[in-house]
Amino acid sequence: MRINTKCSIALHCLILIANYQEQTKVTSELLSKSTGCNAAAIRSILNSLKKADIITVARGIGGTFLKQKPDTITIWNVYYALEPDGLKHLIGLHPNPAENCPVGRQIYSILEKPYRDIEESVQHKMEQITLQQLLDDYQSVPVHDSLDQCSDNNI
Repeated sequence: MRINTKCSIALHCLILIANYQEQTKVTSELLSKSTGCNAAAIRSILNSLKKADIITVARGIGGTFLKQKPDTITIWNVYYALEPDGLKHLIGLHPNPAENCPVGRQIYSILEKPYRDIEESVQHKMEQITLQQLLDDYQSVPVHDSLDQCSDNNI
């Protein structure tokens, strides 16, 4: 059981964008190299974040920028932009319980409420953690290497 990795990739991208959008053109190629994901997957993630008004992508000259302040963007905002129904499937139910078994006949109704409570707890916790908190954690590391290491050319 694991939440889709798109959220961590998106948060990686947002941390990079927030830190470097004023210093360099943040492109899907740069984000691809930094995250280790292919550029098409990055563009798909960026498209979802753009639809959620979290980022903006400059036409023509290119580059990706935050559209909201980091202290207003939560992990939940990012996750929901990528997987709107994701938590509904956080814990799956086995598909074929035996109807002729007393437990099998009731298992869905028995597990529905505790699973919903778990989903709500996860959502609540995700709503409490902002991009700014993640940026603060990133920036608390004393040494930051250059983005040159993420790119084939000098930035």
